[in-house]
Amino acid sequence: MMNVKQNMKNEEGSATIEFLGILPFALLLIVIMWQLIVTVHAVVLVQSAANEAGKVYSLTEDASEAAHAAKEIVGASGNYLTFQSAPIQGGKNYTATVHANITFVFLPEKIFGRSPSYSFSSTAKGRVIE
Repeated sequence: MMNVKQNMKNEEGSATIEFLGILPFALLLIVIMWQLIVTVHAVVLVQSAANEAGKVYSLTEDASEAAHAAKEIVGASGNYLTFQSAPIQGGKNYTATVHANITFVFLPEKIFGRSPSYSFSSTAKGRVIE
C-alpha cells in the first residue's frame, strides 16, 4: 500500500505527458498561422494585380492587355492563388477588378474531391491618360 502512494506522488514523466497533450493544439495553431500568412500574401498580390491592370489600361486603353498584365502578377504567386478574370469597365474613368481564388493550403484534396478555395476580388479605379 505504501508503494502505491509513493508512486502516485512521483512526478517523473509528467512534463512529457503535458507536452504530448499540448502538441496537437500547437500544430493546429501553426497551421492556422501559415494559412493566414498565405492569405495575406495572396490579398497583396491581387491588389497589386488590380493596380497593374489599371496602370496598363490607363496607358493603352486595351482591356485584354490589362487583363494579361494582371494574370502575369497573379500567376507568379505559386499554386495557392488562381487567376479568374480581370474585367475593366468604363471608358475614360475606368474600374479594373481582379478576381482570384485562394486555395486552403492544408486541407487535403482527397477528402474534398478538389482543393477547397475561396474567392477574393480587388478593385482599382482611375482615368485614362491622354
